Amino acid sequence: MLDPKGVSAKNPHGSAVQTLGTLIKVVIAAILVSLTLTVLMILHVGRIQDETAAEASLRQFDGLLLMTSRHLANHVRDYAYWDEAIERVLVARDTEWWDDNPGQYALSTFDLSLTLAVDGSDRIYFISTPDGTRSAPSDLTFGPSAKALLNTERRTPAFLPLQSATTGLIELNGTLYLAAASRFLHEEDLVSPAEAPGAVMLFALAFDDTVLPELGDIMGVVGLVRDATPESGKVRMPLSLMDGTPAGILTWTPSAPGGSMIASVLPIALLAFSSVAGLTLLFAFRARSLARRLSADENERRELAQRYESILETAGDGIFGIDRDGRILFVNAAAATMLGLPRTEIQGQDANRLLLCRPAAGPVDQADEAPLLRALRSGRAEVSDTDCFRRADASRFPVEYAVTPMLLGETPTGAVVVFRDITKRRQTEEEILYRANFDSVTGLPNRNLLFERLNQELKRARREATRIGILFIDLDDFKQVNDSLGHDAGDLLLRQVAERLQRSVRETDTVARFAGDELVVVIAQIVDRAFLETISEKLLQVLREPFSIGDENVRIGGSIGIAIFPDHGDDAQALLNRADLAMYQAKAAGRGTYRFAVVA
Repeated sequence: MLDPKGVSAKNPHGSAVQTLGTLIKVVIAAILVSLTLTVLMILHVGRIQDETAAEASLRQFDGLLLMTSRHLANHVRDYAYWDEAIERVLVARDTEWWDDNPGQYALSTFDLSLTLAVDGSDRIYFISTPDGTRSAPSDLTFGPSAKALLNTERRTPAFLPLQSATTGLIELNGTLYLAAASRFLHEEDLVSPAEAPGAVMLFALAFDDTVLPELGDIMGVVGLVRDATPESGKVRMPLSLMDGTPAGILTWTPSAPGGSMIASVLPIALLAFSSVAGLTLLFAFRARSLARRLSADENERRELAQRYESILETAGDGIFGIDRDGRILFVNAAAATMLGLPRTEIQGQDANRLLLCRPAAGPVDQADEAPLLRALRSGRAEVSDTDCFRRADASRFPVEYAVTPMLLGETPTGAVVVFRDITKRRQTEEEILYRANFDSVTGLPNRNLLFERLNQELKRARREATRIGILFIDLDDFKQVNDSLGHDAGDLLLRQVAERLQRSVRETDTVARFAGDELVVVIAQIVDRAFLETISEKLLQVLREPFSIGDENVRIGGSIGIAIFPDHGDDAQALLNRADLAMYQAKAAGRGTYRFAVVA
């Protein structure tokens, strides 16, 4: 159409359509890019969650194997460092005694697969399996891995009872075992018996179709097997025998929190983006004016917000938003459930004071260090797994959370916080830590924790120029209780001994189970030698008093060796060695007494 002057008149509808066409292309491109980025982000987050779960599962199983090896080592050494074992196995060849102690009894008590005793030339004294006990079986062949384990134990110097048994993976007659081997040594002087030098006792746990599912149940994983060619997508732990030969690969199916998250969130995201795309194109093609196009844009934004809110509400993690001052603007259903508060009581509150387990009247600089406020100041994302949140009932639970700032240009205007309850993970970590540091029978610190605490006290003593006393206690006549009343009675006796010793010393002192019937007491900041004499006499007296074991009244005693820092040594190992030697001197003096270590 031409105007009177012959100039083409502008068609406002055509211009609007052209503008709308351009906007449609931009919107389609934006939707496709956003959809792609969202899908990639969800897949990436899911993969990271699955990888993290697999790594945690691998660390957990590695710790389980380490604790199992230590238990095997402790059990086999307790039997091998026993004079009666030397007499009954190496000299008398007493089959009935073997079955009642390291044979069938040990198999059933400790859930073992095999126990055996060999001489220095690897000839069998006894071998016990759940099928029975034999001597010198012709069908048993010691391969390179088994010989490597036995020879490694024979070559290892015996430095008092501190030396642990040798552990590792071996193969016997085609079966893979986790084994621990310990030489037969006399209790008092720790030398090989003259009857059979180099004789070794071995305890083993089979890695077969019976044991592996039980280990998997302990870990809470599915499909724990040994496979030479594992499938993809499974956690893998390569195994090596004592002689370095590969022994296959342990595999299992890890938990897949990322896959579950993707399965629940991705369909909703795809549905939301598909709906937004369809509505946007529909409104764009039907637009006849700029006003209707703006109205369509407004509807589009409203629909998009509803879809994102739907995604927010279906998320399993807690999510809330805060403004630039840390006040909570919105919160999803999962967060409100975990916090135990209705949304109306959460919105508008100061997130730092409402949620974080920090004193309300604490120092200002301490509150400012919270990742919530630090992210708002810096405009950078922050993560934390060391804080805890408060519930409505004032109870606390550990959380892992991430703070992502929302920026206007380079200025933070608020942030989105995503958190999850990690109580179960913390409980698992604490349980593993407890098992690694405390004795399962008495609840006392074990040898690992003893060395850690003793080294801490030594650092303090050097810094403050004070002295430390180490009391090495060996229970007299303890094995008679085990032999006459059984191992359960022995365990009950050990628990009662531990309780008496703890009540007899200060709260700042440490009572630890060292090994078997040996205990160690660390007395910090002692005044003089007389103070240790008083403590030793008190401990000997409480050990002389009768113990109630069922219907029996049992009497035992104790022999104590005493070492003093810095008089008898400058490090934990040397002090324990000196105290141990002094304890043997007390036993030689008639038991039921104490002796001080001799100054070198």
